[in-house]
Amino acid sequence: MKVGLVLAGGGSRGAYQIGVWKALSELNIDKYIEVVSGTSIGALNAMLFLQGNFNLAEEIWCSLTKEEILPLEEKDLIVKGILFFLGAKNMSFIKKYIPTVVKGGTLSREGLNDILKKVDFKKIKNSKIKGFATCTSIPEIKAQYFNINEYSEEIIKQILYATSAVPLIYDSPIIDNISYLDGGIVDNVPIQPVYGEHCDIIIVVQLSADSHINTEMYPNTNIIQINSEEGEGADLKGMMDFNTDVIRKRISKGYKDTIYKIKPIMDLTRNIDKDKAISKLSLLDSIKTIFNR
Repeated sequence: MKVGLVLAGGGSRGAYQIGVWKALSELNIDKYIEVVSGTSIGALNAMLFLQGNFNLAEEIWCSLTKEEILPLEEKDLIVKGILFFLGAKNMSFIKKYIPTVVKGGTLSREGLNDILKKVDFKKIKNSKIKGFATCTSIPEIKAQYFNINEYSEEIIKQILYATSAVPLIYDSPIIDNISYLDGGIVDNVPIQPVYGEHCDIIIVVQLSADSHINTEMYPNTNIIQINSEEGEGADLKGMMDFNTDVIRKRISKGYKDTIYKIKPIMDLTRNIDKDKAISKLSLLDSIKTIFNR
């Protein structure tokens, strides 16, 4: 059984994905995951997943502050955020204006650097799990899915800078002579690279209530959607809320939602060992029934 994991972007709401990871580990499902992809904060979580140290990931998240990630005055953050997110809903706007603001960001990445100091890049490169990070190439405005296991420590850092490089706020990193920005501009829920690895099941962790997947675009696989369905934190300020209590609540919600959603599958998987007559196809059909009811 080959399982893939997709982690969407969504700022501080990414703490929810750490709770999902905790549940997957407790349910002993994480060991079946062979490929993981992420965009923006989801890419950072994907990298932490490749490292395989949940306690470290939780520690990192519970110690984050907005000042580390976005050292902007709230007023400036809101103005720049509104400009970007209004434009991000219009692809013609993106293609016309985003290439001209590639150098519009000036904020330091010291906060992300502090996080990366806690990462063992040898474990990332040697992980048996394949990992992808989504970036947006400029000026083409196309998704680029980097297989981060294949790159050096310095290039991995540049990829992580790029996937979270929000226009007007951060400068755009250059990788192999190409400029990149936040992957969420074109693909905030990067299913494609995981689907391309021919997974039997793809677990997609989304971070907004209005995000939905057309599963018909991904035949011959079963997609399990776990969605934070967060309303109050779905605005820009909510995405930048790194209050420790809020982070812990989001981790807890991710854990509880995943237990509720995936626990029914455990009885089915246990039956594999009890009854060898159960075929892979019949198991997948049963899973599909559970998650589409």
